[in-house]
Amino acid sequence: MLLLNVVAALCLFGAYDAPSTNPIDNWWVSVLGLGYPYLLLVNILFIVYWLLFRRLYWLLSLLIIIWGWSHLQTVFALNIKAPTKEETKVQFKIMSYNVKNFDLYNWTENEEARDNMMRLIKKENPDIVTFQEFYTQDEGDFHNIKRLVNELNFKHFHFEKTLTLDGNKHWGLATFSKFPLSNKQAIPLEKGKVGNLITYCDVEMPDTRKLRVFNVHLQSIGFGKKDYKIFKDIKEQQKTPDLAASKSILKKLRDAYIKRSEQAQILSKSIYESKRPVIVCGDFNDTPLSYSYQTIRKNLKDAFLEKGFGGGGTYSGPLPSFRIDYILLDPTLIVNDFEVIQQSYSDHYPILSVIGY
Repeated sequence: MLLLNVVAALCLFGAYDAPSTNPIDNWWVSVLGLGYPYLLLVNILFIVYWLLFRRLYWLLSLLIIIWGWSHLQTVFALNIKAPTKEETKVQFKIMSYNVKNFDLYNWTENEEARDNMMRLIKKENPDIVTFQEFYTQDEGDFHNIKRLVNELNFKHFHFEKTLTLDGNKHWGLATFSKFPLSNKQAIPLEKGKVGNLITYCDVEMPDTRKLRVFNVHLQSIGFGKKDYKIFKDIKEQQKTPDLAASKSILKKLRDAYIKRSEQAQILSKSIYESKRPVIVCGDFNDTPLSYSYQTIRKNLKDAFLEKGFGGGGTYSGPLPSFRIDYILLDPTLIVNDFEVIQQSYSDHYPILSVIGY
């Protein structure tokens, strides 16, 4: 048990290097960062175990956990007190939502999934909403741009296509706003999948101030049905993955971490060059204890850490719910509220923040 405890403590210690280690140099460290919540839990269980047997070995895991306290505060929001709201001159709601093409292919086996998403957005009534994996058609029932403009009153939008088929079916990233938009730009991401992209536009606020809103969809791991079945079998203790399956999963993890690190550096440069206060929204496909997140965040506020509580998982698919969707913002802006809306209409939960200045 002591040997297992030492291994668990060393793995947790290694996970602390994930935010500062470029996956190009050592992608294994990124995998340890991904497993941080579980490594933390295992070390807590070892503390309890040794305390029950009245052995001083519990100090090993405790010291490692204390050493990484700053990382704990990055992964988990510890806002115990009731949230206080500051008086601001301008206040607005912003939502980020990976809608998985509005369930175009009926992945959820729920024909009302898209209508439920639309009703949810209408109920929450954000002033700005950024969509990842957005799908629309030029005509017919799936003309989602028309529906958002006419039914949900988003009069201004920025839609960047990543794929068009049959001349009238479009996939991409979209930002919708009740405030005017200008300077609409796209930043293509090389070496990524066709759906990965960064866009930004300047939002003209009611007091004439302009904010730059980034909409981000970074490289996904790209697990297929076979991969998800392996995870399901492991969870249900039906079988362990064979060598070929394990190699395939690890290769996908490695490639995705490396590509995201490159994409994060591109985004970080654009944030730095912005002459306006920025808000960064989107699906990073990476956890807070990762090189990509830390590269993008730098001096920005994380809305979840400001007003959220707990782990804040935003992934609602077949794997464990990690926090991979974010709203980051300029330090001069104030976060008055944050919520992860736990409705499984997509494989991501929408996130919503109330921001002011």
